[in-house]
Amino acid sequence: MTRQPPRKKTKEYSRIKIGLVLAFCFIFWGALWARALQVQVLQGEELAEQAQRQYFSQEKIMGKRGEIFDRQGRVLAQSVRSKSVYANPFLMDDIHAQAAELGRILDVDPDSIRVRLGRKSSFVWLDRKVSDRVAHEVVSADLPGVFIVDEHSRVYPQKHMLGQVLGFVGIDNTGLEGLERSLDKRLSGAEMVLVRQRDASGQRFSLMPRQPDQQVDGEDVHLTIDSRMQFHVEQALADAVEENNGQSGVAMVVHVPTGDILSWANYPFFNPNNYRASSPDIWRNRGATDLIEPGSTLKPFLVAAALEENVARGDSLYYCEQGQWRLGNNQIKDVREYGWLTVNRILRYSSNIGAAKVGMDLGAGTLHSYLTRLGLDQATGAQVPGQSRGLLRPPNTWSNMDLATISFGQGMATSFLQLARAYATLGNHGVYTDLNILQEQSSPVSSQQRVFSRGVSRDVLAMMRDSVERDGTGTRARISGIEVGGKTGTAQKASPQGGYSDEYVASFVGFLPAMDPEYMIMVLVDEPESPYYGGLVAAPAFQRIGGRLLSSQKGLGLRSLALDESSADRESFDRENDRFSVAPRQTRKVDTSSVPDLRGTPLRLAVESLIQAGIEPRLKGTGVKVREQNPSPGSSWDGEEKHITLKLCPGT
Repeated sequence: MTRQPPRKKTKEYSRIKIGLVLAFCFIFWGALWARALQVQVLQGEELAEQAQRQYFSQEKIMGKRGEIFDRQGRVLAQSVRSKSVYANPFLMDDIHAQAAELGRILDVDPDSIRVRLGRKSSFVWLDRKVSDRVAHEVVSADLPGVFIVDEHSRVYPQKHMLGQVLGFVGIDNTGLEGLERSLDKRLSGAEMVLVRQRDASGQRFSLMPRQPDQQVDGEDVHLTIDSRMQFHVEQALADAVEENNGQSGVAMVVHVPTGDILSWANYPFFNPNNYRASSPDIWRNRGATDLIEPGSTLKPFLVAAALEENVARGDSLYYCEQGQWRLGNNQIKDVREYGWLTVNRILRYSSNIGAAKVGMDLGAGTLHSYLTRLGLDQATGAQVPGQSRGLLRPPNTWSNMDLATISFGQGMATSFLQLARAYATLGNHGVYTDLNILQEQSSPVSSQQRVFSRGVSRDVLAMMRDSVERDGTGTRARISGIEVGGKTGTAQKASPQGGYSDEYVASFVGFLPAMDPEYMIMVLVDEPESPYYGGLVAAPAFQRIGGRLLSSQKGLGLRSLALDESSADRESFDRENDRFSVAPRQTRKVDTSSVPDLRGTPLRLAVESLIQAGIEPRLKGTGVKVREQNPSPGSSWDGEEKHITLKLCPGT
């Protein structure tokens, strides 16, 4: 007989099993809901951010920086694509091993890379703007979490040309010096946020701009600078500084009718492509930042103010004390022992004593008023950074000695740029003329703010012409074929210990042509060796620049250089110095139907006749007469633009 198990016990076991299963289910689902609560509610934001970092990364990319061009469209500064290396540490397998490999490729200390990769960030720069070879090695290494991105590098294709004026940018394409700094907002590209999406293995499969319609590239800028002229100006300035063993130099060419700065050179040169190789002292744009005592280059403004106020006339006589004049406890000296000089000759021979006496007659308040109206105590409108305001004390603080010294350009200070603006005003027939370096601001001066009358400006320009074309201090600035007007300057430098040192600043400012200026050229050489006079140091550089300008293809292209002289001017010219006489100018009509015969013609007459006929002259050689010409006489003009090359001979 078979024994039957008790049913009650079996039922009890079944109930236990069912209870355990139900309890397990309740616990499992409770755990799931608890985990869901933790993931979705308690840690939801943190985990979502981690997911974003793992599968998405945001990068801030700057648009391409705007380019800088000269007035002819030649590139002076441009941005080119370059490669940079960055990493996402969250996607890296072995940070220590990869840091060692990256250190080898990038030629960087691996420990510094490990420190950077240890930051809690999904974007870490490893190296910026690397070479193509380095970028290729990084890609070939196929390191997880290491990527290459395109950036822009700033390049200056003309190298040192206009270096201090252009300035340079930093690693993030932010302007640090020069025009790059002052125009940074215009040149800088906008910031754009890019989102990179990756799959589980870290491979990129989409690139989405967060703001696809945004204009990200910077604005291009066109300057008034002519790079061809800039090349010749820099060459002439370098020669002037080196030949006279000077410390530095500045030179500038300005188009007088518009105030356009056509060239602006600083020496020693500076290459913004490798700015780290130069010191901040070389980066400095001395023409805008440094203050100088203008010396005798201030005298034309003194004379103009005296004529304007009817304090003196061109033929007014002043006794120049035979070269030494004691004023109180101080002594003023001239280079030569002059006796009685007219105001014309005071400017021509650059007499400090004569200028001081004119200034004493004019008065401190009146002189100060004219100097401020010329802008010698305020920055110019040219958009270059770091402009100095100038040092010109209130006239009520001037002593008699202050008035005397300021009259010949000592005891006050101004910048090279401010002095250029003052001369542009004088050359523009007394109408206030500010300077500009941006082509968008270029236009004929229409300001009605007149500092000097047209007649006074013309009288002073004639005196400056005499300084060069007669027996004045600027004879080394003469250029065959055109009348030049100019003024030399030799200023003693102030000593840090007080008083004046035995170092000088030599300068020359001149106009082409003398009586109706088209161009103004300024040259300054700092601390030349003896002889340190402006007429010996700076005037020859002016002559080189002006000669090159006159013979260039477009040197006369901005405005017709009509050189005229009234009979009254000629009479005044002859009467002022009976040792010289100037014959009335001749005019010669040129038949433009064919190439005229100019062989044997005086150079000045040939140039004036060609210009009046709208024909562009090109000069070869030196001399005062035309020896040969090309095209030959009687031949037909080649093309619509008429130009002729004149070969010169010394002549008599």
